[in-house]
Parts: sequence; structure tokens; C-alpha cells
Amino acid sequence: MEKEPITTEDMRILELNAEYLGITHSMLMQNAGREVARVITNTSKVAGKHIAIICGLGGNGGDGFVAARYLDEEGADVDVYLLGDDETIRNKDAIHNWEILRNLHDIISAELPTESAVKSCRALKDADILVDAIMGFGLRSKLREPLLTAVKMFNKSTAVKYAIDIPSGIDSETGEVHGAAVKSDRTIALHAPKIGMTKAKEFVGKLHIVSIGIPKEAKYTCGPGDLRLFKQLRDLHSKKGDYGRILVVGGSDVYSGAPALAGMAALRTGADLVSVLAPEPVVSAIRSYSPNLMVTTLGTRVLLPETVETVIEQATNKNVVALGPGLGLEQLTKVAVTSIVEKLVNMKTPLVLDADGLKALASSELKLNPDLTVLTPHWGELSILMDEDLGDDTLLPNRVNQATACAKKYNSVVLLKGPVDVIATPTGQFKLNRTGVPAMTVGGTGDVLTGIVAALLATDQTAFRAANAAAFVSGMAGEIAFDERGDHIVATDCIENIYRVFDL
Repeated sequence: MEKEPITTEDMRILELNAEYLGITHSMLMQNAGREVARVITNTSKVAGKHIAIICGLGGNGGDGFVAARYLDEEGADVDVYLLGDDETIRNKDAIHNWEILRNLHDIISAELPTESAVKSCRALKDADILVDAIMGFGLRSKLREPLLTAVKMFNKSTAVKYAIDIPSGIDSETGEVHGAAVKSDRTIALHAPKIGMTKAKEFVGKLHIVSIGIPKEAKYTCGPGDLRLFKQLRDLHSKKGDYGRILVVGGSDVYSGAPALAGMAALRTGADLVSVLAPEPVVSAIRSYSPNLMVTTLGTRVLLPETVETVIEQATNKNVVALGPGLGLEQLTKVAVTSIVEKLVNMKTPLVLDADGLKALASSELKLNPDLTVLTPHWGELSILMDEDLGDDTLLPNRVNQATACAKKYNSVVLLKGPVDVIATPTGQFKLNRTGVPAMTVGGTGDVLTGIVAALLATDQTAFRAANAAAFVSGMAGEIAFDERGDHIVATDCIENIYRVFDL
């Protein structure tokens, strides 16, 4: 089974999204342990052989605990050694499998809490086969004791050496060796090789890639894994503005609610500061929606070409610009939007383009930046962007194909809204978001999504990652609101439930 190397973050996203689909971490651990044992059994004679499995306190150790049972079943003489105190095992599924081992009398299970305990462990010297289940992927710093000593002794052994997932001591992202690393004869990669392994091949030995039961659907389904990247704790010394300065450009002499909803959604998603730049007739109305919004007038009845420089000046100290909600469709407004978008792209300013802003883009030949730009059309707006009949909008494959075609045409991430959202990139990568309820057809929910995308785009993550997470958050917030109010929800109900999604 050949699979492309995967990054640490993408692997974590996959695992969490698989769990969201019902494939529990416990199931993955059982599958991993069984597959590890299968590879060892198929490549070494194990019956009657002394196998020592050296385990850490996390999930990789849990994989080793499970593998021990299967190797015991194959007739091996199995010892399992835990590098630390079992009361400090971090993973609940690993704890469960450690407790199983403690109930078994044919498998030796012991703790090696100190450097001296590791040095006195004869199994590290005498075993026929050694299995590294110490760290797994995600290592970012130098190995601490007793892990460092265990790795060094592991390497001195003449036993046949196996590593589970990635040789311990190797940074799964960069391939850097953190102090010392296991030099294995064979590495059993779980699901896919970790990208750091391609830069540290001398430690990997013969590579085996095994399936652990992650369905392919987990790769293209938006879920909690996508949101994980945006749930990091804030630094104690954070200051105002560190977590996003957003500029919403929207509104017209008719529409005031759309930019206000986008701005309030951005704030509730976690942006520090949100400014709204709007035409003079609706400035007072937008201010009345929330004192948390900083509202400035364009000085004109609608967005006009003579106000472009005002917009660019306001955008220069912002992390993201959300352009389009409620702008209206006057011809001069379209001219202004095209000019603003072109300047923002040249400035490399992250941009979310929605609603009337999309319709203005359709008449241009602009190419955007897929790392920094998200377009958020519904099917009708997508048809305008593509300037053609797109066929049946109820066929999901057609929606995926058309969203991808649009992404290629404008060189941007496209978040196509609908019963199933499609998030597509110019390279053909896509994800599907299935959160949300029919009650979200109420006006304003698209503006809420725009604000969520803008807030998440203000982080260091790419436009694709921000759009995936935003689609999931928007739909889940709507589901929570629906649970409370049924088909009587309004857009502000969705905004008020955004924070609950981050708490799930």
C-alpha cells in the first residue's frame, strides 16, 4: 500500500475527523497494534523468540501494548516495558490496554521510571526482537530521560529492531534528530509515512505502511480536526490586536445588516478588533447593532471608485479584509470592488469575498492568491462567476467539479455554500462540510459565515484550512441554535452559538 507522506497536523486532523465519523481512537489503536504484530510476524520468526516492546506514555505506547497481545498469541515470549510511571500515562486508551497487560501473566509488564532502571533492564540487551513504541509522531524537542537512555541502549542491541509509526527521536515534520533517535531495521508507518521520515531515511530502514481503519472519507470531511488548529490557547502576554484585526467593507444606501452580521460573527469567532467601513446612509444603523464594532463612513451613498483609496488606507494595518456583504450592484460599485481586489492581491492582504463582491469579480479577469483568498458563493453566485449554466445543483459530484473549476479560474479557495458545503482549491483538493440545518436558509447566515472565515483567516493558517474550519463552525452553530429554537432561528442566534462550537 503506497501513500504520500503526511504532515503531523494533517495526521491529527485525520484522526479527529475519523472519530467524528464514528471511528474511535480506541478502534484505531486496536487496529494499529494488530497491524504492527502482523508485520513483525510476517518478516521475522516470532514463535519462541524473546520480544521486548519499549513503550512511552502516549498513544504510541498504547499501540505497543496492543501489539504485545497479538505477538503473545503467535507464540512469542513478550516483555513490555513502560518508560515512566503508569500513573502518568497520558492517553485513556493506552491506560486501558496497559491495564489489560497487567491482568495477563504470560506477558511481563514492568515500569522503567528512571535512567538507572533502563540501564539495568536486561531485555534491552538480550531480546531477539526490539520494538520501539516510545514516541510516535509529534516530537518537537530533545528526548528527556529515561527516554534518551532507552533509545541509546535500543541502538546498541544486536536484536532485530522495529519502530512503530516513526523511529523515536525523529521530528515527524522536519526529520531533525532530537538528541538521539532509534535506528530501526524496519519502520511500520500507521496509515501513511510521516513527512519527516523522508528526510531521515537512514533511521527508518525498510518501510512498511499499514492501514489502521481510517476511512478515505475522513480525508475530505470537515470536522473537529479542522477546528483543532484554531483552538490554541492564547499567550499570557497577548495584547490587543494579536488575534486578528478585521476590516469589513460592505453596506449600501439600502443594506446595513449584512456587514454588521459579518463583523459580529468575526468578533464572536475570536478576532480582537473589527472595523466596518460603510456608506454614510447606513453608518448609524450599523453602529446601533453592536458597540463592539468600530464603524467608519466612506462618505458616499455607496461604494464608489473615489473611495477606493480610503478602503486601501483602512486595510493597510488589518490582517484580513472581508469585502462584499450588502454592497449593492451599482455599476460604479462593481468598478470600485474590482480595483480594491486588485490592490489587495498586490498587497498580499488576506481577503474574503462574498455576496455582491463576487458579482463584481465576475466581470473582471483578476487572478487571486489561493493561500490568502476565499470566495464564498452560493450556487447562483457561482453560476455568475463562471458565466455559464452549471447544470444540476443537487448532484454533489457536479458541485465539487464546478467549485473546483471556479477555484482554478480565479486561483482562489472557493467555499461553495449549500446543503453540503464544498471547499475547493485550484489544485483539485477539496473537502465537504455536512454540518448545518435547513433552518439556516434564513437571511444573514451567509454573512455570518463570511465573518467566521475572516476571523480564522487572520491566523497563520492557509485559506483552505480557514475555510474548512469556518464551514464546520458555521454549520455547527446553526445546529445548536436549531436545537434551541427549531425552524425559528435567525442569523444572530447562529452568532451567539459560535463559541459553543469551540467548546465541543
